Amino acid sequence: MADFDIFNLSVSDVDTHESSASVSKDDVLYKPTADDGKDGTYKALIRFVPNPENPRKSLVRKYVHWMTDPAGNGRLVDSPASVGEKCPIQDAFFRLRKSDSAVDRKMSEKLKRREQFYSLIKIIKDPQRPDLEGQYMVFKYGYKIKEKIDEELKPSFGESTQVFDLFEGKNFELIITRQGEYNNYDKSKFSASKSAIVIEGAPVERTKDAMTVIKAELDNAPKLEPYEYRQWDDQTRDFVNSVLGQYISNPGMAVGAVTSRPAASESKSTATSSSTISPASTQEAFDFNGPSSTATKVDADDDLESFLNDLDL
Repeated sequence: MADFDIFNLSVSDVDTHESSASVSKDDVLYKPTADDGKDGTYKALIRFVPNPENPRKSLVRKYVHWMTDPAGNGRLVDSPASVGEKCPIQDAFFRLRKSDSAVDRKMSEKLKRREQFYSLIKIIKDPQRPDLEGQYMVFKYGYKIKEKIDEELKPSFGESTQVFDLFEGKNFELIITRQGEYNNYDKSKFSASKSAIVIEGAPVERTKDAMTVIKAELDNAPKLEPYEYRQWDDQTRDFVNSVLGQYISNPGMAVGAVTSRPAASESKSTATSSSTISPASTQEAFDFNGPSSTATKVDADDDLESFLNDLDL
C-alpha cells in the first residue's frame, strides 16, 4: 500500500487524472439508469470512499474505443493515450476527421473515444435497490460527475472538500434523469455540509473502534485495479489492426508500436500532469455577507433531509 492514510486525506491525496482497466465485473459495478427509477428518475444517496490499496488512485480514469471488426465482432479497447502513449486509433480518427472527403469524416465517428471514470462507493440509500444499501461497489461514471468532484476539490471560491475523506467528506445525491437517448446527471450534487461515512445507519465519529470497522469493510470491498488501463496483447493488436484496416491503409506498423506495458516515464508524466489537483489549504469559506455558518449548516441539513424524504419513493 502507498504511504497514505485513508483516515487522513487532503485534497491533493487523490489523483483525479490517474490513468485507469476494463473487465466484465458487472456484479460489483454500480451503474443505474434513469429507466431503472420511478417515473424516469433514479435517486440514491452514495458516498465516495478512498481506495484502500492506494488512496491516490481512488479515481480511475481511462479512454476507451468501441470497435467492430470486418466480421461484425465488437469490443471495447482501452486507449494507450490513457497512460501517455501514442494511440493509433486516435491517430486514425484525426486522419479521417481532417480529410477532405465527407465519407472519411463520417467514418471517423466509428473511432471516437470515450472517457470513463471508476471509483469505490458505499451505497447509503437506494429505494430502487434496497438490497444494495450498505454495500461497497465500483461506480462507473462520466465526465459530468467528474466535474462535480473537481469543483469540490478545487472550487471556484470557498472551502475545498476532499470528497473521498471518510470523516470530512460529503455524501453524493445521485439523481439521474433521461435526456433524449442519454442519462443526464445535471441534478446530481454533493450534499452542502460535510459529514462522516455512515455505518449501520448513522454517521460515525473518528474513533479507533470506528476506524477498525471501516477498515474491515474496505478490506472486503471490490478492487479498483481491474478497471485500470488494460495493456494491449497480441490478440488486441490483431483486432485493432483488422478494424483500422477498414478505414486507413497499412495501420500495422503503428499498432505494433504500442507497448505491452506503459512506459514508466510516460505514465509518471501523465499522472503528474498540470491538470492534477494541487494542494488546497483548509481556508474558511468566503463570506459574501451571506448567512452565518450556523444558519448555512441548518439549511444544508434541511436540504439533505428533504432529499432523503424524497428517496422514500
